[in-house]
Amino acid sequence: MYDFLKDKSVLYVEDEPDVLKNISTLLSGFFHHFYTAADGLSALACFDSKHIDLLLVDIELPKMNGIELIKQIREVDKEVMIIIISAYTKTDYLLESVSLGLSRYIVKPLTSKKIHALLDTVNTHYAQADTIKLSPHIEIDQVASVIQYGNMSYPLSRRELDFLMIIAEKKMIAYDEIADLWGETIPTENAIRSCVKHLRKKLPTGILKNRSGVGYYIESDEAEV
Repeated sequence: MYDFLKDKSVLYVEDEPDVLKNISTLLSGFFHHFYTAADGLSALACFDSKHIDLLLVDIELPKMNGIELIKQIREVDKEVMIIIISAYTKTDYLLESVSLGLSRYIVKPLTSKKIHALLDTVNTHYAQADTIKLSPHIEIDQVASVIQYGNMSYPLSRRELDFLMIIAEKKMIAYDEIADLWGETIPTENAIRSCVKHLRKKLPTGILKNRSGVGYYIESDEAEV
């Protein structure tokens, strides 16, 4: 669950120490890096020095409020995902936030239901992104149905794309999931072997591994190209 969050980096900006600590404890385990800041200026400095995929921002912050922080970030990054988490529901805040390209506006307190809704929103966003990272060095363009790494680019069949997307989401594709790629037709063992063989030719040598009795996975450490 939430497999598309595992390689993402988050910046959470909150000035209430207890809230910052509690929410960080709840959320940090879902992400690769989880940075925190207690004021707008510190958050901006962190954003400038780190690679950030997602910002979770309160509105009422010392030194620079959340709206101004988001405005400054949007001047240099139009794409980074931003979610406001705030107790404020004033109309002027809500209207001003509309133009800032937010993915969600969550009203405090953060209940268990709201936390799961947040995680669902972010996971779905990355699951539906045009480009998905199969490994740190390999990307899949879902729209063009192409796999890319280094200076290489290979077209993927619908079945090959689905095969790799399952690995991207679950880190492994089981044998029964491979068979499901043929739809109502039951594939022969030769058909499955042929599919895997052709797919390996489009990947860096040796990274598509088989785990006996389980399925196939990508050995990321060998994915440098």
